[in-house]
Amino acid sequence: MMLGWGLRGFIGGGPLGAMIPGAMVMASICHAHPRRCQLMLTAFAAIGVGFGGEMTYGQTVGFIVRAETFWWGFLGLALKGAIWGALAGAVITLGLRPRPGLVTAASAVMLAATAAGWKLINEPKRIYFSNPADKPREEIWAGLLFAAIALAAFLAWRGLGQTAVRLAAACFVGGWIGFGFGGAIQGAGRIFLPQWNLHWWKYMEFFFGFCFGWALAWAWSKAMRFMEWESCACDRPAPPAWKELAAAAAIAGMIFWMEAHLPLRFAYMVAGCLALLAVALAPWLARQVAFSVPFTAAALDLARHWTRQHGGGAEIPSALAVLAGLLFAWRTRVLDFRLSKMLELLTWSSVALATWKFAIHPDGIFNLLDHVAIGFLLMAAALSWLLRR
Repeated sequence: MMLGWGLRGFIGGGPLGAMIPGAMVMASICHAHPRRCQLMLTAFAAIGVGFGGEMTYGQTVGFIVRAETFWWGFLGLALKGAIWGALAGAVITLGLRPRPGLVTAASAVMLAATAAGWKLINEPKRIYFSNPADKPREEIWAGLLFAAIALAAFLAWRGLGQTAVRLAAACFVGGWIGFGFGGAIQGAGRIFLPQWNLHWWKYMEFFFGFCFGWALAWAWSKAMRFMEWESCACDRPAPPAWKELAAAAAIAGMIFWMEAHLPLRFAYMVAGCLALLAVALAPWLARQVAFSVPFTAAALDLARHWTRQHGGGAEIPSALAVLAGLLFAWRTRVLDFRLSKMLELLTWSSVALATWKFAIHPDGIFNLLDHVAIGFLLMAAALSWLLRR
C-alpha cells in the first residue's frame, strides 16, 4: 500500500486514484492469508478505500507547513486519515457477506449518514480544516465519519460486529498515525529544511500508505478467527469474454462519469455503491472491479492530464485509455483468478502509467531520473520478488 499510495499522486488523485492502493493492499493480504472470495474482498477494498478520497485535504496540508498553524493542520490531517481508514475497514467487512440485500441496505445507511454529516457539520463549516478566506473547499470529512460509524453499527446489528469493529478501529488508528505524522514529516521538512528541495508531500503519502496498510494487515490477521465467510461465487466459470469486458468498461465509465459530473458532493460514493451492488448481483465481476476498473480510471485520468498539457480534443486520448482498460480486463481474464499474477499486473501497469506521466511533464525525460520515480521501480521489483518466492 505504500507503493500504491505513492503512485496515487501520478495515476490520478481523489477517489479514483485511491482505488489502486486499496486493491493492492487487499490482494496482498489475501495472498498472504489465502481464503475464499479473495477477489470479492479485493473489489470491496478498492471501492471502500476510494470512498475516503472524496475528502479534500490540500489546504489542510497548507496549515501544517506553517509554524503558526501547524497543530491545527496536524489535527485535521490526523482526523481525515483516521476517517479514511475506519470507513475502508467497515466496507471491507461488508465484503465478507456480499449478499445483494445486505449490500443495498448498507449502501442506503452509508449514503444517508454521509448526507447527514455533510449537512450538519461540513456544509455550515462548523468545524473547518480548509482555508475559509482563499478559495474555500467544500469538505465532507464529517459525512464520511458518520458513514463509518453508521456502517459499523449496521454490520454489528447484522452479526459482523467483532470483525467490523476490529478492522474499522485498527484502520482508524493506522490512518490517524499515518496521515497525521506523515503530514508532520512534510510540515517539519518544509518549515525547518526549506533549502532541501525534496518531495515532502510524497514522503507523507508513503508514510500514510505504510501505516494504513500495516494496520489493516495486522487487524486482519487478528480477526481471521472471528470471521464468518460466505460461500464464494466469484470463482465460478466466467461468462463469455465480450460480456465480461463490456461490463468492466461500463462500470469503469459509470464511476468515472458520475465522479466528474454528478452534482453531489459524495458522487463517488453513489457510484461506488452501485459498483458494489453489481458485484453482489454478478460475483464474476469481482476481478474486474478489483483490478480492471481502477486501472481504467487511472488511464482515463492520464488521458485527461494529456489533454490539459497538450490541448486539443479529449476524444482520441480517452478512446486509447478505454482500449487500454479493455486490454487490461482481457489480461485479467487470461490469468484466470491467479491473484498474485493479477496483483503484479496491476502494480506494473500502474508504474507504467506513472512513468508515462513523468515523461510527458514539461521537464521531459529528466523526470524519469527523479529519485521518486526510481523508488517506484525498486518497490515494484521488491513486490514482484516477494510474490514469486
